[in-house]
Amino acid sequence: MRLFISYISLFSIILLSCNTIDNKKYISSIDSLSVQLEGAADVYSAVDSLTLAEIRKKVKNNCDLVDYTDDTSFKKLIIPYSQISKVIKQILKMDTQIKKELQLSRDQISDLLHDVNDNLIDTTLLVQYIEDERNAVNILIGRMNNNQQRVVFETARYDSLNPIIDKLINSN
Repeated sequence: MRLFISYISLFSIILLSCNTIDNKKYISSIDSLSVQLEGAADVYSAVDSLTLAEIRKKVKNNCDLVDYTDDTSFKKLIIPYSQISKVIKQILKMDTQIKKELQLSRDQISDLLHDVNDNLIDTTLLVQYIEDERNAVNILIGRMNNNQQRVVFETARYDSLNPIIDKLINSN
């Protein structure tokens, strides 16, 4: 009987040590996801929604000031200029969504890490959850990159058109 209890004890210790090794692999995978997400979030933090909102407001105000019905030179400039406001509105809407999804991903990763550390989840489910979160993080990073590229493009368009529009408004 003692031999049987000794074998059970030994078997339990081996299982627990194997589980720890597997958990290290999962913890490493979750940590790398977190690092990837935070790296993208740091880069994306350069998107300044307040500055974008100010640009949008200025474009809308300038468009309201312009009487472009009589002057064809205004028509050629005001259409792409006025589109800046619409695109920035979309960018700001996407920025809000990205920030919500970013917090959700952070929470999901934190929960996964907690579950792995406390052995609260089955390995099969854990593998699936990690893969699901990896896919969600990759999609989110793609959205961040896309939105950031749109910001760069629209601010460059604003920087090139706004001085011309301001000059035309001030000359009238």
